[in-house]
Amino acid sequence: MLLWSSMYNNGMNGKKIGVVLLLFLLGAGGAFCACFLLNKKEPESANTTEAGRRESKSELVQAPIATSANMKILLAGTTFWGRRTDQLARKSDLGVKYPFSKLGTMQREKYDAWIAGLECPVTDNGHNYAEENSIFKFNCDPDYLAEAKKYFTAFMLGNNHTDNQGGGVGLTTTRKYLDKNGIQYFGTPKYTDKAESELTRDVKDVSNCDIVVLPVNVSYDNNKTQKIQMPFGFCSAHGVFGIPGDDYFDNMKEYASYVPTIAMPHMGAEYQPSHDQLRQNLYRRMIDYSGVDSVIADHPHWVQDAEAYKGKLIVYSMGNFMFDQYDGTEYSRSATIEANADVAVKDVDFEKWNKLGEACLKDKQTCFENIKQAKMPKISIAWKYDYHATTSANDCITRLSSLAEQEAVAQRLRWSSIPASMKVSK
Repeated sequence: MLLWSSMYNNGMNGKKIGVVLLLFLLGAGGAFCACFLLNKKEPESANTTEAGRRESKSELVQAPIATSANMKILLAGTTFWGRRTDQLARKSDLGVKYPFSKLGTMQREKYDAWIAGLECPVTDNGHNYAEENSIFKFNCDPDYLAEAKKYFTAFMLGNNHTDNQGGGVGLTTTRKYLDKNGIQYFGTPKYTDKAESELTRDVKDVSNCDIVVLPVNVSYDNNKTQKIQMPFGFCSAHGVFGIPGDDYFDNMKEYASYVPTIAMPHMGAEYQPSHDQLRQNLYRRMIDYSGVDSVIADHPHWVQDAEAYKGKLIVYSMGNFMFDQYDGTEYSRSATIEANADVAVKDVDFEKWNKLGEACLKDKQTCFENIKQAKMPKISIAWKYDYHATTSANDCITRLSSLAEQEAVAQRLRWSSIPASMKVSK
């Protein structure tokens, strides 16, 4: 009041001072309001902030890109631990480890998977050695499987002995024991005589092909690697008692149209050093019509020759990998085939393939249907091969052969005729 009174009493000078003071007060107040408004921000929600951070981060860090993918597997011939092998094992201090005890010579750790033809059902029926030797009614005890699991990833079951313990009943028991021990399998003892009806009565799924999930090593541009569970097709073709029908080849063709597929047929004239014309026609048809990647066969119990057909490998017989026959070197030796896969990584969605592979390991029944429904482009693989000779000698213990026997097996295979582009560089 004193200030206004003084301004009033001083006339015009007071009015001027009052106007100046009023403008000052108004200016100060405006500045305060402007400052307040400028510093006041809308509250950011946590979701908005986090989304912005993720978007910013994704712009800076790209997903790793696959630069290479590869796999090394070993394909082995006739495998069996019954009859004389079981007798020798039970008498030894090693017990059920006996027939596997020298497989370390083959450096299992260098391979991503081993796959062989198991020529016996796996049941609790025990052994009738007289029958095993006279009418060749085989059985393999399940207590060997824990040791077998250390080496074998999958077994082919499509042969003339898997049905020896009750037909489809023995096959079902075999599958249960393999599932229990975490060993995959494919193929059935399906063939073209009346016994087929006994099999199909007890077993619904008698497909000669199935999915086997194998680990593929994928490298990325960030210098990291990952094992991808990749589905592959594997097919048997039991032709001991007849010629496989068109359904065999159609089944192979369906699998080969979705995934890389290997045929492991079980047929051929026994105890012969080379293949016959019938097997050549059948195995080439698996390539020409069915589109499989390779044909690697067993059953003749001797190593037979191999050939490169249209850039794909056919091995007509690998011989006895783990077996108890010993009537000379021919019966105790085998050719194992090393298959090296180099995957063309461009546009391959390894994450989706891995999910499909993991699903297959959990549910075998719906596996292939899930792959078909996924409509994934089939992956492309460049295959290169090598061979390794093994022997089980007279003691039924499988191991890597001598250098002299390696050369003898190479000559039997006619390995020098296989183009260098299909072979592993030495």
